[in-house]
Parts: sequence; C-alpha cells; structure tokens
Amino acid sequence: MDEPFLREMQAAVDAAGTAAILDNKTAVALAGSFYKNFKTGEILVRFGAGWTEVMRVSPEGGYDGLALHHPASGSLVIVNRGTEGLASLPDWMQNVGAALFRAPGPQLDDALDLLIQAFEAVGGERVRQILICGHSLGGALADAQGALAASLFAARGLSCPPVKVVGVASAGFSHAAESLAAARGLQADPAAGRFITHYIRAEDFVPHHPGRSVFGTDRVVASIYETRALPPAGPHATGLEWRWLADLLKQHVCSLYFQFLDAPGNRHIWYSAGTDTFEARDGKRPTWKLKLRRPKDW
Repeated sequence: MDEPFLREMQAAVDAAGTAAILDNKTAVALAGSFYKNFKTGEILVRFGAGWTEVMRVSPEGGYDGLALHHPASGSLVIVNRGTEGLASLPDWMQNVGAALFRAPGPQLDDALDLLIQAFEAVGGERVRQILICGHSLGGALADAQGALAASLFAARGLSCPPVKVVGVASAGFSHAAESLAAARGLQADPAAGRFITHYIRAEDFVPHHPGRSVFGTDRVVASIYETRALPPAGPHATGLEWRWLADLLKQHVCSLYFQFLDAPGNRHIWYSAGTDTFEARDGKRPTWKLKLRRPKDW
C-alpha cells in the first residue's frame, strides 16, 4: 500500500538537514526513504540541503543501499532498502534463505561492503558517528551491519566510530549473519543490544516470523486496527456483523511507524476507512464487541 505519511517523512528529513543530532524518529524516516515510486522510478524522499549522497549501490544479488554524509552531525548514514513487493525475487530469496536456512546470501556481503566503501569515500576524519537504518529486510541488514561494524573495521585496520542502528519492522536473521561472520573471520559486538534498536508492532508478522533472530533490542509500538463488515460465524448465520481486526499490510507500512513512533505498545492506532484517518487511542487493542450496525468511526 502507499505511504500515508510520506509528506511528514519528507518534512522530517528536510528539517534534519542542519540538526546536530539525528534522533531515532529521523532515522525511521530515513529507513523508509529509499523505496522507489514505481510510477516515476525515483526514490520516495528527496535529500536536499544538509545531505550529501555518497553512493548508491544495486549489485546483481538484489541488495539496494544508499550512503549519505550529514556534515552537521558528522554522520555517515547507511540506508538499506527492504523487500520491494512480491515481484522482488532476489529479496525473497534473501529473506527465506537467511531466516529459514541461516544462509547469509549475497545481500549481507554487499551491505558490509557498502559500509566500508562509503566510510572510505567520505574520509574517516569527517565521520564522527555512523547511523544505519532499514525497514523490513533492510532492518535485518542494518542489524547485521551494526553488530559486525567494529570487527569489520578492525579487519581493515580502521578505527570504527560510534555506531547507532535503527531498524523498523525488521525481519531479522542474526544466525545467518553469524555464519557470514565466521566465514570472514569477524565477530559480532557483544554490546550490540545497547546501540541497535528495532521498532516493531505486535500485529506485524514480519518481525515475528518463526526464524527471526536479531542482535539488537526490540521496542514495541502500537498496532493498527480497523473495522469491517464480515459474515457471522456459524453454519446457519446470515447477514453481516461489524468486527475490529488488524490489517496485516498496514502493520508493516514504514510511514505509519514513523508517524506514531511515540505511541507505545499499550496503546493502539485506529484507522477509520470512512474518513481515511489514523488516530492513537488508549488500550492495547479495541475492546468493543461485534456490532450489527456500522460503528460511527468506521
């Protein structure tokens, strides 16, 4: 589905251009910035004043990564693109292979290569810190980049600046990253849980898939609910009744994570199809019972 709060994400990226610190909400906006508009072929978010594109890569294995330099904070920013729909076969091969078979696949290697190449392109003396972001598959790649960064830099004889990772709805396959690390003589940072944060929803399937594993720490935010008219249960039931439910696609949308990042997991987001609006509400989920009449806030 489309990003309902794309303008707000663009505004956040614009406002952060001169910021001395890139906070987590800005990082979530960045995590969703590198997806493509399939009508225009352009990425969703434009990087204007305060942002310098260092490089973007798209090797044959399906990895898509963007490196930015943010002089105001002295940050090297790495953005990993997530899975681009059902038609993106390389992304799905990476997801399934890494999660279920613990096979690293080519995208993990390519993600680590971008991190080093971008650092060397900017010049280490201009990088005071590294921010790594990603949504879905991109969050899983960010998790691995962050956990292996110090070891990766040390293997090249480089000093690694402080690293912060912000993943959104991250798929997570640290077991596959550990296999890659062993093959390349690298080690995961045992303190990774302190500088890697993944924002997830209880109703989002991707960060709850059976093979998920992460180096970082999950932070649960509010799930999204709506109401629909559905047939009643039972073999002889007739008519329709209104029930609340969680729409699986909306749970995973990056701009909805961005817009309601401050709504904790003990609250919920209500989507009204009638007005096409979202609202944060109290309670982990709606509590009203099924109704025969359409609710006013449907």
